Amino acid sequence: MGVVKHQSIQSTVLIYIGFAIGGINTLLLFPHFFSDDEYALTRLFLEIGVMLVPFCTFSTGLTINRFYPYYDSHLPDKKNDLLSWSLVATFAGFLLFVLGTLIFKDLVIRKYSTNSPLFIEYFYMLYPYVLFFTLFALFESYSWSRHETVVPNFLKELVLRVVTTLLIVLYKFRVINFTTFLWLFSLTSAGTLAILLYYLRKHHLLHFTFRVSNVTRRLFRRMAVYSLSLLGATMFSLVAQNINGLIISSTKGLNNVAYLSIATYMATLIQVPQRSIAAIAIPVLAQSWKDKNLAKIGEIYIKSSLLQLIAALFIFLAIWLNIDDIFALLPPAYGVGKYVVFYLGISRVIDLGTGLNSQLLSTSRLWRFDLFSSAILLALSFPLNYFLIAKYGLIGTGYASLLSMFVFNTIRCLFIWKKFGLQPFSVGTAKAIGVAVLSYLGTCWLPNVGQPILDMMIRGAVFSFLFIFGILVFRVSDDISSTLYGWANKIRRRK
Repeated sequence: MGVVKHQSIQSTVLIYIGFAIGGINTLLLFPHFFSDDEYALTRLFLEIGVMLVPFCTFSTGLTINRFYPYYDSHLPDKKNDLLSWSLVATFAGFLLFVLGTLIFKDLVIRKYSTNSPLFIEYFYMLYPYVLFFTLFALFESYSWSRHETVVPNFLKELVLRVVTTLLIVLYKFRVINFTTFLWLFSLTSAGTLAILLYYLRKHHLLHFTFRVSNVTRRLFRRMAVYSLSLLGATMFSLVAQNINGLIISSTKGLNNVAYLSIATYMATLIQVPQRSIAAIAIPVLAQSWKDKNLAKIGEIYIKSSLLQLIAALFIFLAIWLNIDDIFALLPPAYGVGKYVVFYLGISRVIDLGTGLNSQLLSTSRLWRFDLFSSAILLALSFPLNYFLIAKYGLIGTGYASLLSMFVFNTIRCLFIWKKFGLQPFSVGTAKAIGVAVLSYLGTCWLPNVGQPILDMMIRGAVFSFLFIFGILVFRVSDDISSTLYGWANKIRRRK
């Protein structure tokens, strides 16, 4: 768990710096410098890209993480053909995506031309965006399998957002028009992909060979079944979590996607610890399953759950304490998303608090259950979003997310407990919830001073002090306590 802890801390710091810049883009720049439809279009591109990654790669990124230990133990780097054939599969998947859009072009036009004409006008820019977004995702997964997570996270979470900020500034000062902005926005992943490839090559981690190895011959059938099954599972999960934007844009108009994007962005902040921890834990879990080390897997499951829950509670409550001040910085129309933030936030806390159940399942011998449970998530999410959005409007997405994620994670936790005897909760779980509630109650009474940013700084400082103090005093997490005390000792020694 030490490797997971130290590298995830580095990744989390980089990701949060990136999200701070992304917060400026999302909360201050995009809503004020772009029309609602223009801003929504950039968010729709991102959501479509995320949903298409597993399809275009045939989930070979997950296959690399699952089977790389077998290749690594039997082949030298220069004869390892896993990445090469994964790249071939990715190009084949992208061509299928292009073919599919051409075949169903008329359907897309009919569905979106009335409420979202801007999406139809710039639809062709999806092609470069999806291509480079997908290729970066593939090489990011490969980097994870080589225990290189910091640089991909730096490029994906920080560099992309800085570049986006620069593009917004250029657009604001009329150096470029919206069409040029969208072209450059669509090509940003091409730049980060080039940097990642250069880094891997420089460190002698990038090798291509199209000679079929003995390992590939022996494992091909297993990998093919695994990839295609995980393709379905990942597609189901991603579509279930991102379908709300597509439903809203086709039924309520593209401007509502802009309002939803603010709530989604704040909910995504809560998921940052999961992203950094999962990036490190996946290869460790894959190796532990290979070594049949169930004790190690159980340790990662419990500790990941506690670390993620602590972080999720802290971020969610910090956001909710300041929710009115946050929306005060936005145009008034965005206020409809306030309670969407609440319900999406609770759903993310549930998701993180149940640990790395998806990663644990996808690297185990019972990985097929990942497909089954993801199908249940989609079966719940699509009708819930459709009918609740129709009845309650934007807040219906929050209701749908909370209900579907609760059922989804409950099913997975029960399955893992029954099949492996593992569960993610500990005494620390109850302590973390108690500390979070007391810290929130100790902060929410503070009066407003009339300046949103100053209010957020005061509440944030008081809540942070109470929360961290409680975590340390009640020794909620040994990992967090040892890390914070270690930092304090280093600072004292330097003095």
